[in-house]
Amino acid sequence: MPFDAFFLTAVRRELEGSLTGCRIDKVQQPQRDTLILSMRGAAGGGRLLLTAAPNHPRIHLTNEPAENPAQPPMFCMLLRKHLTGGRLVSMQQPEMERLLDMTFDCTDEMGSPTQKHLILEIMGRNSNLILTDGEGRILDCLRRVDFEMSVERQVLPGLYYHQPPRQDKQEIFGQTPESVFALLQGWHEGQPFDKWLLDTFGGISPLVCREVTVQIFGALDAPYRPADGPLAGALADALDALERRAKIPQLLLREGKPWDFTCIPVTQYGETVGCETEETFSCLLDRFYGTRDQQERIAQKTQALRKNLTNLRNRTARKL
Repeated sequence: MPFDAFFLTAVRRELEGSLTGCRIDKVQQPQRDTLILSMRGAAGGGRLLLTAAPNHPRIHLTNEPAENPAQPPMFCMLLRKHLTGGRLVSMQQPEMERLLDMTFDCTDEMGSPTQKHLILEIMGRNSNLILTDGEGRILDCLRRVDFEMSVERQVLPGLYYHQPPRQDKQEIFGQTPESVFALLQGWHEGQPFDKWLLDTFGGISPLVCREVTVQIFGALDAPYRPADGPLAGALADALDALERRAKIPQLLLREGKPWDFTCIPVTQYGETVGCETEETFSCLLDRFYGTRDQQERIAQKTQALRKNLTNLRNRTARKL
C-alpha cells in the first residue's frame, strides 16, 4: 500500500514511544534521498531512516547496513552542524496529512539553547526533507523548489516554511450518518464505490478504500444501490471502526514473497494473498523494503550479465 497518512499515523505513534527524549549521536546520508539519524536515550533509540525517494518515501527504524559516501553531501554536513546532540521533543503530524514535523532541542555555536525542525513530506515525486529553525525559517532542504518549478509554493533557504496545499477532500474520521448521507449524494451509478471513497476522503490509500467497500458490500463488484439511511449508517460505522481498530503491522505475501503491507486486517484478496504479523512497524518496513532493494540489486546485476552474454553470443554467431 502507499505510505498514506493513515499508515503514517500508526508509524508515528510507534516512533514517539521509542524516540521521544533521545539525542542524535550521528547523522549519515548514504544516498542522495536518504538520511539515517543514530539516536539513543532512555526511551530506547535506534537508527532512524528517513527517505524522500520518489518511489518509496518513508520513515522507520532500521537495522539494514548502509554504505556512506567518502565525502558527505552538503545537506548531511548541515544537519550534523545543527542536529548532532539535539534531543527529540515531539513529532507532529497534521490531521491525516503525509507530513511529519520533528522538533529538536539543540544548542547553537554560542552554546545557547535553540530549536530546530526536521520535516519529512511524503508526496511521491515531490517528497522532501526540510530543516528549519525555531521560527520556521528554512535553513536548507533536500530538494529546492524555486518560482519556476512551482508558482504556488517555493521551498528555499531563507524563506519561511509553509505546509503543502491541502487537498479538497473530506476528513475521513469524525463523520456522522447525516454527514455521510449528504456526501453519498455525490456517488453516481457506474462509479466504483472504492473509487468514490478515494476521491471523497483524504489520507487513505486505494487498499483501505477497497477494504471498506468489501466490509460494507461483501465484494468489490457489488451492484450499485442508491444512497439511503442504512448505507450511510454502515459507512459511518465502517469509518469509525477504521479509526478505533488497533493498528497491527502486517506483511502481505504473494507466492510466499513480500508483496505489500498494511496496518488493518485484509480480506479483499481471499486466499490468494497470505499475511504475516510483524512485531513492529519498523520491522515490517525494514523487511519489506530490504527484500525489495535486494531484488532490485539482483535484477540490475542479472541485466548486466544478460547483456554481456547476449553480446558474446552475437559476436560468436557472426564469427561462425
